[in-house]
Amino acid sequence: MRGHLVIADISGYTRFLTESELEHANGIIEDLLNSTIAAIDAPLRLSSIEGDAILLYGELVEGTVGQTMVESVERLYVAFSGALETMVLNTTCQCNACVNINTLGMKIVMHCGEFTMSSIGGRETITGPDVILAHRLLKNHVIEETGIEDYLLLTQACVEALGIEAIVGGWTQHTEDYEHVGSIDGYVASLKDVWEFTRSQNEDKIVQRDAWFTVNAYSAAPPDLVWDFLINPIKRTSWMQVNSSEVKGTEGGRIGPGSEYHCAHGPDNEISIFLVIDMKAVDYVTFVSPVAPGVAVKWTEYVIGSGGGSRLINYTAEPFNPESGEKLDPATAADFLSGLSGAWQDGANRLVVLADQEISQRQPA
Repeated sequence: MRGHLVIADISGYTRFLTESELEHANGIIEDLLNSTIAAIDAPLRLSSIEGDAILLYGELVEGTVGQTMVESVERLYVAFSGALETMVLNTTCQCNACVNINTLGMKIVMHCGEFTMSSIGGRETITGPDVILAHRLLKNHVIEETGIEDYLLLTQACVEALGIEAIVGGWTQHTEDYEHVGSIDGYVASLKDVWEFTRSQNEDKIVQRDAWFTVNAYSAAPPDLVWDFLINPIKRTSWMQVNSSEVKGTEGGRIGPGSEYHCAHGPDNEISIFLVIDMKAVDYVTFVSPVAPGVAVKWTEYVIGSGGGSRLINYTAEPFNPESGEKLDPATAADFLSGLSGAWQDGANRLVVLADQEISQRQPA
């Protein structure tokens, strides 16, 4: 199997244990690992827990958005940091373990290559030279050479496999040399910056109680594949039945708040614009779009794991005047309801059909 290999390792672990009361220290590490593991979602899968680290993997599928993979890895650190911050704020204990919680950090290495699934001691795990290399990458000179303590080290092999050259363009280039392997080129990013950015974001999404109408569709495909159909401009062309679709305004090479999908449709290639105002990878994306002169609509698309597959849910708010922000009068709004909700339900149905077709082609019948 060809895929991505990820190791998330708690840094400062050995010193923390040896200088702290064992009972509290073990409980803290256990809670941090559990919080990190709870954040694992497709396209990542847990292979094993290795003391203070977790080994994960995922299959590389041609044509998917590499950004999704990177953000799934970053989400592990966000979960870890959130749990760490909660512990610091809530504890009143003055033992060494509780006082020194903030000395813990996390480093993550990510490599792409070949591996096989093996059963050892009744447990399935991944093995192969690239798995060994991923572990060797934990022993590096990133902190000494870059000054970045909590980091994501991503190899050049992953950059090429995921097609994320634009994303790593602003990262720090880094090379490690290993005996019997040679030079491994890669890129380093600060995970603390990811955490600070996440904390600074205000969620902007439509929830069920505020929905003007709701669209539901179920797919047998996993959430990451349904998500890819939702944000991949090429795949959007198919289920939206438009002539073309492209994204403009990708900050740091990523689709996110401020990005615009420009979709051409009809014989005259009329352009419809869908502005992204909030997004959380493999979770939800909120759009605003003009649907008629003086009329705009805001909605949130959620992708939720369900029954081994995924549920796609659209909550759309009442249409409004984009200049004044005021909602349309009920009679005018009603004119849009049946046509818009019906069209978006049809689009959601087409999306899940295409996702189901793709997942059926990946797996043997």
